[in-house]
This record gives sequence, structure tokens and C-alpha cells, in this order.
Amino acid sequence: MREGTCTGCGLTAPIGSFYSIKGKLFCEPCSWKEERAAAERGEKLEKVSVVDGSVCARCKTRADATGSADFPVFKGAPFCPNCQQHIQNWPYPVWLKASLAALLLLLAIALVHGRKYFHAGRLMYAGERLVKKGNYREAEPLLKEADELAPQSDKASLLLAKAALRIGDIRTAQKALRGHQGGHYETSDEFQEVSGLWNRATQALGKAEKASELERQPATAEEAEALMRQAAAEYPEMPQLAAAVPYFEGGSAFYRHDYDRLLAISEANWKAQPASPDAAATLAGALSCKYALTGDASFRTRTEEMMEKARQLSQGDKDSEASFQEYSARIKHRLDTREIIDKHEYDRRFRSGQETK
Repeated sequence: MREGTCTGCGLTAPIGSFYSIKGKLFCEPCSWKEERAAAERGEKLEKVSVVDGSVCARCKTRADATGSADFPVFKGAPFCPNCQQHIQNWPYPVWLKASLAALLLLLAIALVHGRKYFHAGRLMYAGERLVKKGNYREAEPLLKEADELAPQSDKASLLLAKAALRIGDIRTAQKALRGHQGGHYETSDEFQEVSGLWNRATQALGKAEKASELERQPATAEEAEALMRQAAAEYPEMPQLAAAVPYFEGGSAFYRHDYDRLLAISEANWKAQPASPDAAATLAGALSCKYALTGDASFRTRTEEMMEKARQLSQGDKDSEASFQEYSARIKHRLDTREIIDKHEYDRRFRSGQETK
């Protein structure tokens, strides 16, 4: 076994217990001193453990006994040629090889069966990042897939519901929340946030539903308009609520006999939605009121033009076509008689006992 002498303190010991710093030997305590001194100077020393190649680490054969100065270092230690060959071709026992093969097989099975969960995790991670950035519309399809792949995950379900509620997609949010283990979740900050969003959305939709019930009655038209405005203000994430406000405002103006206001609202709505058969019909109705009130033929001409646009725009859509058939008869009656009556009165007079839509 080769010995060495410490440059710092002069200690003589087996060379394998020393460290090499800048080509000099140091014992462990002296190597610490050198490191501290270098740190105070702002330097970083390269400190390397010294390997004694004069003795085989496995069989303890001396190198000089084999005619060599030092044995080569293999995997951090010196080995004689025989020991190095033995280590390289180490005879692992059969039971260990069999165990390894079984573990690899189990790992392969787990990876196959767990692949969908890994995929769900990646989707959820990507969706969550988009939610944090406020990109809810982009996040929703990713989180839908993640929720389908991992239906037991509270996090996937809550993230999907949150993204859906933030873009006014109530149906998706409802499906995610109620379809998740019967609507049961572990209480968490995320659950509290989504619960608050859900309550705000459902309260607003409740007001919108109540407004729809009141809208067609003269005595409650203004109340209906106020309720719809509240609904739109309370849940701005759902643009359909704000889009419905002009319709309710128009209904309120109709029952107040403020036909100039009704016409202004209908004109603006038609300008904003030139492809909507409902917007065309609403404008036709407002123009027919102006004709009935004034007898100005230009209002009648414009009414007929807008009715034709409404007819064309409703083609190909069953509900729109049925709606056109219903309101076109009422508007024709208004043009022919110059009498302004609402749907309720028209149905009472001309459709009593008939099924109406």
C-alpha cells in the first residue's frame, strides 16, 4: 500500500486517504482549511479524492507483485485484471434475473393500463395552466377529455366546471358537477370558488327565467326588463343574457306604447345581428306599429321588406320557420287593420282552442 505526506501538516498516511488540490496532497482536515481559505479569496478549488492504484480493491493483490506500477481504475476503484474481468461478467443468480424479468413485466402491464391516466394528467395540467391565464374557452375541451378519462378526480371536474362557468357554458358545468360522484366533493378552496360561481350563475338564470314568464304581460313587462338587466349584470360571463336585454326593453316599450323607442331598439338590434331571423322579425313588428299609428306607407313598405328578410333567414331551420308562421300572421293583421294588439290578445281572438307555439 502506497503512502503519502500531507503538504499542509506533514502527516504520513495511506495515499488513498488524501485529496489532491492543485496537484498537491492534503489530508482531510487540511483540505478543509484550503477550501475555507480559497472561499475567503473568492476562489473555488477543485478537490479530487486520490486513488491508490497499488493494491486491488477486491483481492488486495499488490500491483508490483504483478509487474505493474498501478492497477487501472474501474468504476472509481483500482482492480487487477482478473478482478476487473470478474466484475464485468458478474454471474447474477437465476432468482435475481427472474425477479427482474417479473418486475419488468409488471411495469409494462401497469404502463399499458395506466396510459389513459397519464394522458388525463397531461390534459389536466395543460388545462389548468390555461385556466390560470384566463384562457377558459381553450381550456374547456382539454378539461372535458381529462374529466372523461378520470371521472373520480375532484380536480379535473372542478377545473372543467370553472372553465365552463367562466364562459357561460352552464350545461357543461352542470354535467361536470352533478355527474361527479353524485355531486360530492372534498371541501377545498377550489371547491368553494366553483360553488360560488355556480350559485351566482344559477341565481342569474333564475331571474332570467322569471323575466321570461313576466315578459308577455302588459302589467309586468317593465318588471321583466328589470329582472333581465339584473341577470345580465350578475352573470356577465354569459353573453346571451346581455344580448336578451334589448328584447325585453323592446317589450317594455311596446306595452308603454312607446313605439319610437321600440323602433330605435329594434333598428340597433338588427344592425348588430343582420343574420338573425328574430332580429328581422322584431324590426318588422316595430315598423308595423309605426304604420298602424301613423298610416305612413313607408313604414308598411319597410315592414314588408323586413318580413321577407325574416322569411329568407328562417329557411332551413324548423323552429325558425314555425316561429315565422306564427308572428307573420299577427303582423299581417296589424298592417291590414292598423290595430295594435299583442300575441295574447291575438291568440284569444283568432286562435282560441287551437294549439299555438
